Amino acid sequence: QRRNARRSLSENPHASATPSASRAWSMEIAAEPVRLTEEQRRRIEASRLAALERLKRSAAAAGTTAESLRLAKCPRIAHPLPPRPPPQPLPPPAPPTGFRAVLEVCSPDEFQVTVGRTEGKAFPGEADCLRAVEDCVASAVPFSTTQSQSGHISSVFKLVHYELVLQCLRKLTGVVVQDIPYRTRRAVQNAGTNCGSDKEVDELLMKLPRRLRDALLPFQLEGVKFGLRRQGRCLIADEMGLGKTLQV
Repeated sequence: QRRNARRSLSENPHASATPSASRAWSMEIAAEPVRLTEEQRRRIEASRLAALERLKRSAAAAGTTAESLRLAKCPRIAHPLPPRPPPQPLPPPAPPTGFRAVLEVCSPDEFQVTVGRTEGKAFPGEADCLRAVEDCVASAVPFSTTQSQSGHISSVFKLVHYELVLQCLRKLTGVVVQDIPYRTRRAVQNAGTNCGSDKEVDELLMKLPRRLRDALLPFQLEGVKFGLRRQGRCLIADEMGLGKTLQV
């Protein structure tokens, strides 16, 4: 039946086959393997090789083009960063605090301590400096305070306590001590001990000629007494024409 149906279809292509016959014929054709001739196989192989060759050339050309594009492509140039501002110089360190303590003779048996600025150190202020001086010596010696006509305050001590006060001041940190020279202190002490009494001065005045005593003016007489109390160790600094020669 299949052969007859195939033959009838080949002889009359317009003839319609029954559905069952057409389905059977299609299944038979699909089941039969395709037989290629040797010539067809060579052509297929040649076409395959040619296609592979074209694929290689295309890949090589694409690689060359990509490399050329990579080399020819301009590199991205980063915008230059703004210059950094120069580093700010560090502020100079604050100088250490400190002051100068000046010791001065203020009377035959007393000396005073005044405070002031010293080079290279920050001055804390007169009140703070005097407080530091007083706190340092308060437990060692008695003292008093005085104020000058210019408004400066100073601490006053007895001259017999000079060495003790000096030792206390030298223990303070940041304090430059300007002491009293030894010869000056000795001169003040000797002047205090060598002063004559008023009775001794009057006895010496009585030894002067009466005419000379009567010629002296009151201020000149006081100058003579001042010199006699100090055994002549004094300096008369009156202005010219006031009778210094007569006093001497």
